[in-house]
Amino acid sequence: MAGNDTRSRTPLSLVGQDPEILFYTRQATERGGPVLVLGSATGRVAWALAEHGLTVVGAEPSERMVRAAEELRASESAEVSGRVHFHHADPRSLRLPERFPVVLAPQHALGLMGSPGDLEAFLATVRHHLVPGGTFVYDVLNPPPEAGGPNREDEEPGEALEPRRPVFSFHLRERRQPGSPLGIHRLKLRPFSVQELDAAMGACGLTPRERYGHFDGKPFDPEDARNIGVVEG
Repeated sequence: MAGNDTRSRTPLSLVGQDPEILFYTRQATERGGPVLVLGSATGRVAWALAEHGLTVVGAEPSERMVRAAEELRASESAEVSGRVHFHHADPRSLRLPERFPVVLAPQHALGLMGSPGDLEAFLATVRHHLVPGGTFVYDVLNPPPEAGGPNREDEEPGEALEPRRPVFSFHLRERRQPGSPLGIHRLKLRPFSVQELDAAMGACGLTPRERYGHFDGKPFDPEDARNIGVVEG
């Protein structure tokens, strides 16, 4: 896939956007495309990046989510639509021929991993698809201090926060709303501690570089509900 370098361009129409979309758009446009989005869900981040001139490949394990993302194609211009391609695929085993300067795992995509082993498989996919010196950006739930975590001797990290389950065997609650055939789906997401993430990244040859607690750039604090990271491949 031919790359498209937008680093010399200032993204337009970012003022007033959702802080999450603004954060990921800035991260991607600073480095240029193409961009791989692992856990692209309904395409919210992927389509926002395409609207700012980036070529985007999304990978999503839920066929339902891929259909929802594809439904948005009809509302995009032919130019924007041509920049986006979605794969129905498991991020743990995805192996595309392309390499990317930027790989994203937005919207707690890492939290869909059911175990540290699944997390490491996901990160191996990240490393496989990054160009040398490429950037991986993610956000994931951070375990609250009272939940225990990797220092507990009687259970695996994260076990106290969520019962064991097969990865991608989604726990969904659905509420139907008029005009929304897919309804609202809520997933039970697994938090991963900083220690778990750093260990898994180190095993895959990834180096954490920046960590935030909010999309506005607030430095990460162990008590933050969210862990937002920028990682070097």
